[in-house]
Amino acid sequence: MLWIYYPILFIFGLGIGSFLNVVIWRYKPGRSIFDIKPLKGRSHCPYCKKKLKWFELIPLISFFAQGGRCRSCKHKLSVQYPIVEFLSGAIFVGVPYFLINFYNLESTLADKTLLFILFALWVLVFLTWLLISVIDWRHYLIPNGLNVMLVTLGLFIVVIKNQIAISITPFHGSFLRHYTLIFSPTQDIWINHIIGALVGALFFVLIILVSRGRAMGWGDVKFALASGFVIAWPEVALSLILAFVLGGLFGAVLLITNKKTMKDKLPFAPFLTVSMVITVFFGYYLIQNYLGLFGM
Repeated sequence: MLWIYYPILFIFGLGIGSFLNVVIWRYKPGRSIFDIKPLKGRSHCPYCKKKLKWFELIPLISFFAQGGRCRSCKHKLSVQYPIVEFLSGAIFVGVPYFLINFYNLESTLADKTLLFILFALWVLVFLTWLLISVIDWRHYLIPNGLNVMLVTLGLFIVVIKNQIAISITPFHGSFLRHYTLIFSPTQDIWINHIIGALVGALFFVLIILVSRGRAMGWGDVKFALASGFVIAWPEVALSLILAFVLGGLFGAVLLITNKKTMKDKLPFAPFLTVSMVITVFFGYYLIQNYLGLFGM
């Protein structure tokens, strides 16, 4: 019967996505992401500055009904608006749906209240990843406040995972399930999350040192540390591998099409975010199929 809530969650997620767009567009580098002053005032067209009416602010619908243009000045609007709104709605549906099945909510002995809190925390993690990715894409920086938020959410996630560890299905303390036995030296939840943070951060620190700061920035180090703590070891290892594969392929396409040169910067947070999402949802099956190639 939980399926009846998904349309409501999607619509609510669209509204949150609309708010995230406001945060993204009004964020100025150097300011705190949690500074509410820039968020005050009615929404307006970023080009002609005309204040928007309520029917111009309906998530997804208004953008496509207006042909992706401002009703007043007819300037083409950024596709960021519907993309962020849709992804936010998808997060509010996809994350709970996946976790309900992952933890087998109907038959688990774990405290249902704690599980629902855990689901909400993961939704916030995914929304934070989305916010970081778009800001990094636009400004080539990652606000420190969002990294602190990730670590805070990670702390709550670890505490709850410890509380329900005895009650959940075996090997479901990790999104890689029983494969964590192969790649992790311990099954201690706290240690694996701390290792995830250290591996994520040290990996990027090494790249910075080797490239003398030309390949990566310290913002990437902080983001990898915070996200590594959230998803833990060994998930962070798979995420890093996928991120460099995706980033390399995307960069190669840009070079071939002459849209970028070797000297141009490329934000890395979006690729790491996509890779972490893939790891959470499909990491287990990726490893299963990969090892299956070798008859394992």
